[in-house]
Amino acid sequence: MALGYRTILTSDPTEENLAGIISAFAEWATAKKGFPELPVARSVVNASGATLTAASFTSDDGGISAKRWTLVEDWAPPKWYSNTDTPRAGVTHVTLALAASRLWFWVDVEPPTLVYQATNGRTVEEVQQSGRPTFVHDILNTVPMHDGVAAPLPEFQVIATPGHVDELASVLQDHTRISAVLVTAAPDDTAVADWADRVTRLAGQIQGMAIGFALAPEARAYFNRRYGVAGHWIAPGAMRTFLPGANLADPQDAYQHRLLHASTLRDSAEGRIRRILRNAQLKRLSELRVPDVLREIDYEFLRRERLQPFAALHQPAPSDPSAADAEVWRALVEVAEDEIKKGLDEKRRLETQLVDARSIIVELQSENDELYARASAAHEDVAALTRQTEYLRRALTDLGPEGAATAWSFVDEETPKSYPGTFAELLDRVTELPGVRFTGDIEDALELDEHTALGTACVMKTWDALLTFDTYARARHEGGFDQSLSHFITYPDHGYRVQIGKIAWSEGETVRSNDKLRAQRMLPVDAAVDPAGRTLMVAHLKLSNLTGVAPRLYFKDTFAHVGYVTVGYLGSHMDNTMTN
Repeated sequence: MALGYRTILTSDPTEENLAGIISAFAEWATAKKGFPELPVARSVVNASGATLTAASFTSDDGGISAKRWTLVEDWAPPKWYSNTDTPRAGVTHVTLALAASRLWFWVDVEPPTLVYQATNGRTVEEVQQSGRPTFVHDILNTVPMHDGVAAPLPEFQVIATPGHVDELASVLQDHTRISAVLVTAAPDDTAVADWADRVTRLAGQIQGMAIGFALAPEARAYFNRRYGVAGHWIAPGAMRTFLPGANLADPQDAYQHRLLHASTLRDSAEGRIRRILRNAQLKRLSELRVPDVLREIDYEFLRRERLQPFAALHQPAPSDPSAADAEVWRALVEVAEDEIKKGLDEKRRLETQLVDARSIIVELQSENDELYARASAAHEDVAALTRQTEYLRRALTDLGPEGAATAWSFVDEETPKSYPGTFAELLDRVTELPGVRFTGDIEDALELDEHTALGTACVMKTWDALLTFDTYARARHEGGFDQSLSHFITYPDHGYRVQIGKIAWSEGETVRSNDKLRAQRMLPVDAAVDPAGRTLMVAHLKLSNLTGVAPRLYFKDTFAHVGYVTVGYLGSHMDNTMTN
């Protein structure tokens, strides 16, 4: 199951702290969830049929002592959700461990998965949103917990003076920290306390998964003077997510810490910002290598869980079993068979992931080879053009003052403007390109901003494609080119700027002949292109191969009808034969 929440924190290994955690969790389990007690080494059931199972163990050398409670319960679906066929079980694991001279507190929440049809016909699978469990908040209010040198507070803390910036820097550079640190700066027209309250609300219930700080103007100026020169700049109204162990003196390190632009925070709906911040942390934490001591503990609990159903099978069978005994043995065999099925299902899932990973590696290798070849050719072209330019400038200069003035008067009108920082900004700026018309669903495109792992390269790649389309349309209008868009891109010897990634000009026959998949690719166009207002678009640009997103841009050369290129879709990978 996919994660909906994760926190890994530590505290001093005292009896008082251990008792405080267990007491707060027991209060939640009995008062809110309705269990008769917090079990010690068995399962209990509440009135709604949910189960809470306890397990514990101590290592042979006594160096590790651990407890784990597993809650399995049915979750209520969102009000809009109507797919009754999907499982509704959610699982919460709560692990306490005394190990490595620390008290560890580890919580994982695995919500049900929602499966539904989006408005554009695509099948969507996503984890049901879950907040921070209330018992986590109760425990953090009771027991002093730490994430490295930082405390997991629920609100964004105000950094009011330069004197506190160095303390913040020590938190950012802490390699022992597990969660991310969100650092934002108040806009110039907003009091920092008000801004801290607002971003706390925007971030939602991520206590334990991330820690937030808000810089006042004076502290922001000092932070940017100290660390902005190395690329870790934070503009007013923006937010940067610092991963553990930031190297604030290394400009290359700044690329590791995602920046959320001020325009995104200002113009996006609160729900979108909350998803952007939360999804980024969930993805990172789900891929995180948990501390070795917790990996050892997790393996031990998993091993015991898998072997427990088989324990009774090692007992000698009765010589003359009664009907009741036979029923017990049949039940044990069924449990054993179920465990075997689980193992086989897990094996199949891992094999599928392995195949997918190998496929991605092959594609990435292919893309890497292509990029290397293109970069090598580009370097050669640049070197040749530089030599040619220098030669022509010397020749013109030798002709006298007029020639010298001409040699240095060239202005490159093809120099592109700065790249958009987000897909939201890209959609705003595409209206500046008369040779391109975006007719797709804006929401599909804006959702890409929620996948922070895509990085800025994906936005840059999209913008380069749109600029190429616009240049093509301009060349056609000016009479400098009179063939198709595919010819314009495939054979760029016409002298116009072409900077675009690898295009798939068609889909497979299976996709084209499947009614459902074909319907998803019937995308909006002007009535001058098709009176129905929609036409089949199969040409598409691969923007990224990030698993679970793999965004694509679908387009059609409609210049002959309307004088521009139509982009009918920008968003996550559409369904195909592999997803159905």
